Amino acid sequence: MFSLELKQSDQYLLLFAACLITKGHNRALLTDSQRGKFDLIPNDMLDFIENAKRYSIKTLFKIYGEENSEIVESYVSYILENEYGFLADEKIRHNFPEIKIDWKSPSTITNSIIDIKDFEHTKTYYERIISQLNALQCEALQIRSYTSLHIEQLQYLATCVQETSIEYLEIYVKDHDELPLDKLIRLLQEHTKISNLIVHSASKNDEYDVIKKLSSIYHTTQELTDETCCGLVEKQYFNAVKDHYMEAHFYNSCLNRKISVDANGILKNCPSMQTSYGNALDTNLVDIISNEDFTSAWNLKKDFVLTCQECEFRYICTDCRAYVEDPENRYSKPLKCGYDPHTNEWSSWEENPLKQKAIEHYELKNIKRILS
Repeated sequence: MFSLELKQSDQYLLLFAACLITKGHNRALLTDSQRGKFDLIPNDMLDFIENAKRYSIKTLFKIYGEENSEIVESYVSYILENEYGFLADEKIRHNFPEIKIDWKSPSTITNSIIDIKDFEHTKTYYERIISQLNALQCEALQIRSYTSLHIEQLQYLATCVQETSIEYLEIYVKDHDELPLDKLIRLLQEHTKISNLIVHSASKNDEYDVIKKLSSIYHTTQELTDETCCGLVEKQYFNAVKDHYMEAHFYNSCLNRKISVDANGILKNCPSMQTSYGNALDTNLVDIISNEDFTSAWNLKKDFVLTCQECEFRYICTDCRAYVEDPENRYSKPLKCGYDPHTNEWSSWEENPLKQKAIEHYELKNIKRILS
């Protein structure tokens, strides 16, 4: 309950440094980058928050007048009750500087994807690629197997990254009778770098925490058939943590510092993209990342992308440059996004008549809501 005492307070209302605001076309997003959560707020609230830095609460009520008193009360209450901000006295309010919008990483490559259709073919270059990723200080690796693998093959994939810079290993594998839950649990217990093991094309949906908040096993009925399944832009994939939020201000939130190997062993920015930069069997990764054409994709940040540049979700969203609404325009909106920042509504991108030409262009025959 808003008190009369607070209304007459000489204190100042300040946001916590980790609480960052993104202005959209019609509304804004308040992102708590420390707790990894976000809330939608009206754009008018941005001006109020800026004024709150300069004026005490008592002065704010005077500035906005009696006719807007309830609005001011609601803004102050909202920020305090949701722990997005705090009250500070005049003497100390300047001791809380805003966080600097910046992003740096010591890794030349931070993340990678390796797709598998034929395990024996992938095995011919897998260790070579892992060794090079380690030299480039890669931190995260996603392996997507469109076919079933035996537990011994999964153990091989995990063992190869054990003594490397890779800290997070995520594996997608097709369901199989020889992958019972007890064997998968033992796999994750033995290989603690596996953060997530997703078993796709399963008979039911379920999840199991192997090590709480560190590693999990997921079974999903969704199918992962090939690289065209990725690129979905949906709320469930939003990432509101500080590192992602900061990186998205300067670089592409999907492709930055990424190098991938498609199911045929071809090196690309992403397995879904058309341009290739050599073969995993004989091309050195360090040569690829010195190619300006390859690294140019890293710089396609959301502020450059049409429609996205007006979206309140742009710094917590994962972009996609492989499938866009206008294949002739590299700055076009992601094809598999159904959100409109002008109406603030989500719709089915698959059924949008304006997207059918691009869907046909990319030959997206199997349009389902598949894991990205």
